[in-house]
Amino acid sequence: MRILDKYITKEFLRYYFLFLLFFIAIFVLTDFFTSMGSLRKEASILQVIFYYILQIPYLFITLSPLSTIISSLFAVSYFCSTNQLQAIQINRISAKRAVLPLFTAGLIISFSTFFLDNTIVYRVNQISFKIKQRNFTQISKAKVQRNIFVAIPPEYVLYIRQLDLKKKIVNDVLIYKNSPPTLICAKEGRWTGDVWILYQGRNYILTDEPRGEFFKKKIIPITKKPEYFTRTYFPPERMNISELAHYIEEYTRSGFNTGEFETELQFKISSPFANFILMLLVIPLGIILGWRGKGASFALGLLISFGYYELTALFKTMGKTGVVEPFFAAWIANIVFIIAGAYLIYKME
Repeated sequence: MRILDKYITKEFLRYYFLFLLFFIAIFVLTDFFTSMGSLRKEASILQVIFYYILQIPYLFITLSPLSTIISSLFAVSYFCSTNQLQAIQINRISAKRAVLPLFTAGLIISFSTFFLDNTIVYRVNQISFKIKQRNFTQISKAKVQRNIFVAIPPEYVLYIRQLDLKKKIVNDVLIYKNSPPTLICAKEGRWTGDVWILYQGRNYILTDEPRGEFFKKKIIPITKKPEYFTRTYFPPERMNISELAHYIEEYTRSGFNTGEFETELQFKISSPFANFILMLLVIPLGIILGWRGKGASFALGLLISFGYYELTALFKTMGKTGVVEPFFAAWIANIVFIIAGAYLIYKME
């Protein structure tokens, strides 16, 4: 049985890595040609090339379920078309036992992608994000934002009338500090890279007899970057679990809605296991249908992938908007496919 298990696993992995490289190449080339118009004039060609190389680990994680589906169907189609599955069954080995190595491979791929996504891929994403900022023009939030109210636990509450992200300047700032009770008003504030410096303002000590004093320049020990006040962070989908958990805690204390981060956190846990869960569906489906054509297998794989991704996208949106709890948003699609897969495995001869 070990020889048979190795042979079946080898055939699956051959298709898996072939399709994975194919899909990664398609996505990289498509993104490159569609992004050429957004390259900055001062962009470095070497950095752009390096940026797309760094996209490979992220695309590996993202496209792995799609490759798993199609590879499983191709492997099953190959075993059926060459009558190998029938020969295995003649030797009193059930189809369920014959495809067990495929399920094992899917489970290993799921845990591997989960580990990589939270270690190596996260670090690579950080580097590629910085390269993209330097070399591509960004369609992002407005550079100047107004009327911002934010809490910075445990001491500060801020009102900012205007924030210029590009210049890293705030205008007309009101800061309340609770220990000791202090109210600070300033005409302008500048981010130095480490702390904020306020200019032209007054500092009021809120005691029984409030008193205030004018200052031309005052250092405030607030270490939050300008982006903190606008929530323009590193994309949540490219963070790892620990980083997402950190932002959820910070946002909760600051009074922000954490639905987006909580949903992404749950999807970070559930998404890698799509590799295994989808195999539970497509392998018995391929055997029951008995399709011998690779074209039909490819089409079926794309159809199932499209259905899965659309379903998860729908529930992710519902989770971020608060319609569905983040946990259920992340796992509903997987549960549906597990039930369907379990039924097909039961029916599989």
